[in-house]
Amino acid sequence: MNQLVPIATTSALPALIAVAGERASRRFLEFFAANIRNPHTRRAYGRAVVDFLA
Repeated sequence: MNQLVPIATTSALPALIAVAGERASRRFLEFFAANIRNPHTRRAYGRAVVDFLA
């Protein structure tokens, strides 16, 4: 079962992505939601990218 859960707030986004606009924010979230199927891998990659961009 692969159900995606939408993220309602942009506060979870790195500042660099958030200031780039709505399209960049959507593409950032789509990449992690659609391209990485394993939830554990998606979470780990997401944390690593957020830390890197911070």
